[in-house]
Amino acid sequence: MNHLNANTQFSWLLLIAFVVALLAKRLRVPYALALVVTGLAIGTARLFPQAHLEPELLFTVFLPPLLFESALHLHLDSLRRNWKPIAIYTLAGTFGSTFIVGYLVASLLAIPLASALVFGALISATDPISVIAIFKKLGAGRRLTLIMEAESLFNDGVAVVLFSVLSAAALGASATLGSGALQFGKLVIGGVVLGALIGAVASRMHRDLDDHQVEIMLTSLAAFGSYLAAEALHVSGVMAVVAAGLVIGNFGQNVMTPGIRLAVTAFWEYAGFVVNSLVFLLIGIEVVAIGWRDKIGIALGAALLVLLGRSVIYPLSLLVNRIGGEVPRAYQHVLVWGGLRGALSMALVLGLPIRFPARETLRGGDLRRGDFLAVGARFDNRAAFKSFEIGRKRGANSQRGATPEQPDHGDFSGVGLFG
Repeated sequence: MNHLNANTQFSWLLLIAFVVALLAKRLRVPYALALVVTGLAIGTARLFPQAHLEPELLFTVFLPPLLFESALHLHLDSLRRNWKPIAIYTLAGTFGSTFIVGYLVASLLAIPLASALVFGALISATDPISVIAIFKKLGAGRRLTLIMEAESLFNDGVAVVLFSVLSAAALGASATLGSGALQFGKLVIGGVVLGALIGAVASRMHRDLDDHQVEIMLTSLAAFGSYLAAEALHVSGVMAVVAAGLVIGNFGQNVMTPGIRLAVTAFWEYAGFVVNSLVFLLIGIEVVAIGWRDKIGIALGAALLVLLGRSVIYPLSLLVNRIGGEVPRAYQHVLVWGGLRGALSMALVLGLPIRFPARETLRGGDLRRGDFLAVGARFDNRAAFKSFEIGRKRGANSQRGATPEQPDHGDFSGVGLFG
């Protein structure tokens, strides 16, 4: 794709997203679902044959602003009050889901266990965007929103690191449980430390600045710079971006004037909205580009395995409640049902090396599963959450330990595809 074509197609996709947003609002249909369906139509008509959701594009351009924007709004005080469920669901939940799905995939598809575990890791990244939009419509408590958003944010980092470690093992790298654990710790801790340092430096610089354009530029440098620096140093870029966003959101924003804070927040809300819009469109186009009609069975099976793997939330909640985390049964249902997967999983599976064992089988399962979820085969989340009694009447208990109201990111309800 030459430079002119890239710019032209970007402009067209942005225009299409704008028109879809207007129509979705007028017709009262979920914006994200409308985008994916539009993408499927574009892909079928081959209007943009060179438009693809390339892994490098998603990781270096799309992922940093989405992670940074989400981390920017999480309050450390609220995270501290709810650290038990968040930590247990993030660590034990991701590992549990990875191994449950991995063993089942290896058994059912007769592929090497190492490759199946990689599949389990890549679909363990959750996407809270659509679910949180529905929470707002139903008046769900802020504590549930906080737990789901924080768990998803940290879960993305853990899932990507676990994917990297398991991929190396599947490709033949000599590894033991101990060396794998050390590599995992290096990637996670290294990314967090680097991101926190970049966030701290940026926060200190905000103290001496009083220009909204310069400060927006500084936050942009922190978001993209932390990811690129982490990748160059061979630590987790995802964890670095999350850590940088948390530090700037909790310390850097405190030294901004109210006007500048509002400008920075508005910029990142807009950036997140645009990136999500483009990603959902590209998902629809990508699913058509790789073909989907030949492996519907794999898609259905993969979707069921995802839900089964996510069910690890139930036994983990027994532990959380025993140590004082207090996650009600209705919340557990939502955490299981709302743990949707998406573009992060797609980027990981698209980036599998050619020589990766069972590569095409895994690509079929993950990408067709994404299309399967996109068209709403898991029913309507609003109806499901209402049946779980998630709504305004749970208000008193659900506000405790919560973060202040989050900004609305647009109606990405009805489908969850970004992780």
